Amino acid sequence: MKKSSKIKIGIVGISGRMGKSIAMAIQKSPDVMLTAGCEHKKHKDIGKDIGIVTGNKPIGVLVESDHKEFCKNIDVIIEFGLEKATKEYLAVAKKNKIAFISGSTALSKKILQEMHLAAKYIPIFWAPNMSLGANLITLLSQMTSKKLGKDFDIDITDLHHKHKKDTPSGTAKFIKQEIQDSLKKIKVKKNINISALRSGDSTGEHSIIFSGEGERIIIKHISSSRDIFAKGAVRVAAWIYKKRPGFYNMSDFLKI
Repeated sequence: MKKSSKIKIGIVGISGRMGKSIAMAIQKSPDVMLTAGCEHKKHKDIGKDIGIVTGNKPIGVLVESDHKEFCKNIDVIIEFGLEKATKEYLAVAKKNKIAFISGSTALSKKILQEMHLAAKYIPIFWAPNMSLGANLITLLSQMTSKKLGKDFDIDITDLHHKHKKDTPSGTAKFIKQEIQDSLKKIKVKKNINISALRSGDSTGEHSIIFSGEGERIIIKHISSSRDIFAKGAVRVAAWIYKKRPGFYNMSDFLKI
């Protein structure tokens, strides 16, 4: 039998909403395949077929909690959990020389430093938002801030569903940092406020508002489905697998 040339993916938190979305995106991709899924030791889905868990046909692979079993047959780990899971599976990826993708949105400076250190040994990709649109509005905001930053106030609004745990979102904080970095280049120091709202079932909505005398510019992105983040992660997986050890982000992937 001919060996598959598809890149083998392991999903951390396979039973969650994001895990299932990633599994669905993998199923639709010609470049990758789902070969492992894990959950914490006491999870009700441990030992179940990951195909069944993600709403698909059985594939003969079970949900694992054991790191060694999880890593047996994968090329890339995808993780969208809280910082505790990011830290745990970053160490697993480094130990087993497996490429690591994180879409976690609320990471501390300490864990980001750990990522940069681990990137000396494996390819690591981190982005708080993997949608094309969200990253393009970040670029547009950087460009706008360079032109208007001296004379315009800058604010960011961040709307997400009421169950989202981190406030403000990682995306909002990332946009703020990117704008501040752009302002530094023109020697402008400005306070940028983030207004966060957690309500309803919004997948994600970010606006960057530039307010001047008698005029206002709003750059806005609305996510209508978390599937866009899953699709982004799967596209990145096919790309990062071919890369040398290093720390990568959406600018590298999009070649911005």
